[in-house]
Amino acid sequence: MNNLKDNPLLLVGNQKEEQYFKNFFKEVELVKSNSEALSKYNRNSFFTIFLNGDSEQDNAFEICKQIRQKDRETVIALLANSLDKNKLEKAVPLHLSGFIKRPFKKNQVADILSNVKHDLEFLSTSIIRLKDNYHFCTNHQILYDSLNNEVKLTKNELKLLNILLKVKNELTTEEHIEHKIWEDDFFEKDCTNRLKNLLYNLRKKLPKDSISNNYKLGYKLIYS
Repeated sequence: MNNLKDNPLLLVGNQKEEQYFKNFFKEVELVKSNSEALSKYNRNSFFTIFLNGDSEQDNAFEICKQIRQKDRETVIALLANSLDKNKLEKAVPLHLSGFIKRPFKKNQVADILSNVKHDLEFLSTSIIRLKDNYHFCTNHQILYDSLNNEVKLTKNELKLLNILLKVKNELTTEEHIEHKIWEDDFFEKDCTNRLKNLLYNLRKKLPKDSISNNYKLGYKLIYS
């Protein structure tokens, strides 16, 4: 699980558990409560968080919901002494990587860490972060806003977004865009007004100033 060694873990647990997970992750930041983990998450970027599934004072499922309101990308698992049916049902809509039951069993931990690894690999290759916490999933071809709501795109808006994404931080000429989107009509019809309308509509669905243009040179996507 070498790629886990490239990622820090935010852990709600004790020092013994901290030392245990240091064997797998680049570093482990230990906190005492789920609320403290949420506070750390809001201030810093953590791609993997292990919450305490037994806490009643700061319920792990409520903390998960608050995180999921902001993103679907953070990989979350729960540590718990018990795994009753009620907990499992609550976990379904939260897209967790799984539960690790205390006391830890080697095989179970290996299974969950395998899930975490798979989720991290999926996110690293399929999620492109845009401005203002918007993101685009290349695997499913879906644009999400900052609250993780799907932004509906037309067929040509999706084509245009993919064209701009392929050349990060570089300008794409009008001619290239027009040829890619309206290949059949490119040599017979003037596509300039079509492209202007398409750019106008896509810009309305992205954060402000997400697409910049340089006169006669082309367009590029602004990521942050």
